[in-house]
Amino acid sequence: MQRKLLGLLIILGGVLCTAQKVIFTPAHKDEILERAEMNPDTDEQRASRLRVLFADAGCRGSMLSEQALEKESVPNIVCRLPGDRDGTIIVGAHYDRPSSSQRPIDNWSGAALLPGLYQCLKGHKRHRSIVFVAFSDHDNIPAGAEFFAGHLSPDELKQVRAMVNVDVLGLSPTKIWTAHSDKDLVNDMVHMVYVLKIPASQIDITSAGTTDSQPFAQRGIPQITVHSLTRQNLENRHASRFQPRNYYDSYMLLCGYIAYLDERLKARRHAG
Repeated sequence: MQRKLLGLLIILGGVLCTAQKVIFTPAHKDEILERAEMNPDTDEQRASRLRVLFADAGCRGSMLSEQALEKESVPNIVCRLPGDRDGTIIVGAHYDRPSSSQRPIDNWSGAALLPGLYQCLKGHKRHRSIVFVAFSDHDNIPAGAEFFAGHLSPDELKQVRAMVNVDVLGLSPTKIWTAHSDKDLVNDMVHMVYVLKIPASQIDITSAGTTDSQPFAQRGIPQITVHSLTRQNLENRHASRFQPRNYYDSYMLLCGYIAYLDERLKARRHAG
């Protein structure tokens, strides 16, 4: 099915008095999979590759920037999609290469999805600014996420409505870390699972260590972590085979979910 030029329009009813339109235009499956499978060897190469992928997706000029970390050799890569109203949604993933055999699962698949998420959302007017951040982490320490969150001004922090943390994807159907995620954001994800008819389930990943959502949660920002780790991955520390269909399903679900949050978070603010 040719999806590259296909715009998806979903009319959502339910608790709101007026219907909501969730619109996004996903990139072609082959394009999304190629980005995930072309896995650079070093963090420096990954940072360079992400800059190219964002530019190819249309994020260029002042919308694409780097945030140099004080104690890291590679920067956070930041792409901004402007909205026409107040409020910001942050979508983040870390791109560092596993540093030891004790961490065999590579998170490049999450970071490589960020340009595709920008691509599927850019073609339609957005209410909230959406900021995509590829975090420069290392050794299971969310250094890039902490640096980014810590350098948001008080006014910028007030503008952040949600943080969507994208961890490793493509090992299984989409998973949600519900115990560590905001309840309303989880409910919105479940809603989109039913609307889009894309499978997802709940697996908590506390045993995997800290994640990039933690610095935002500590600052009172609602956040949700999406991943594909199975219980076998967590218990045995073994990586599963990459599954293209599950990876693209996760991509489609996140496209719809972020587009829905752009509408839904507006309604929450006015309702409050």
